[in-house]
Amino acid sequence: MRPVDRGTCMSDTFNQYQDARDALINRIGDYCSYCESPLLAPAVEHIQPKSKAPELAKTWNNFLLACCFCNSIKKDKMVNTSNLNGYFWADNDNTYRAFYYEKDRSPQVNSQLNTAHQLIAQNTLDLTGLDREPTHPKLTKKDRRWTKRNEAWGKAERAKANLHKSPSETLREQIIDTATSTGFWSVWMTVFAEDVDMRRHFIIAFKGTCSTCFDNDTQPIKRPGGNI
Repeated sequence: MRPVDRGTCMSDTFNQYQDARDALINRIGDYCSYCESPLLAPAVEHIQPKSKAPELAKTWNNFLLACCFCNSIKKDKMVNTSNLNGYFWADNDNTYRAFYYEKDRSPQVNSQLNTAHQLIAQNTLDLTGLDREPTHPKLTKKDRRWTKRNEAWGKAERAKANLHKSPSETLREQIIDTATSTGFWSVWMTVFAEDVDMRRHFIIAFKGTCSTCFDNDTQPIKRPGGNI
């Protein structure tokens, strides 16, 4: 899950929460803040659901962007001020540290986390069904997040192989263009794990990625003020 820096906004509150959509896209790109898929119709997602925290329904700091699947699965699950720390959030934590990615799998809890953080990571996966893959009983045919993530993985692997055969700045630029149009930032960061230069480009090219979540060698570090 890509850690993002939503930043501040000229208006902390909006007449309608939908009015924040363009500002959010401008800050963190038109990707789902949970599954990282590119969004054709970005929806403003409430971290604390409107039904649970109506006073935050039009508040900038309660907004992210989500695809229809992550949004509908999360829906109005009991997320409120008292249990926010029971999940990892893309705008507050270094969510890239919480999970690891591999081919033909859904995001997996990072086994290097301590026991308490592993539980929080699993809660985060459950919140939007990010762990749904072909063996999961709740995966539906309409939910193509797993399929699209795998397609992104294949593109990233081919791009890496092509770059190894014919390294050039032009090809690197093409790979960045492919990555940003395909989405699934964490997949590209994982496949290019040994290529620090490309990872730096991915951190910059995906709008709103929180740069303070990484050291000079693009290794994930604890986010200032976050849980991880």
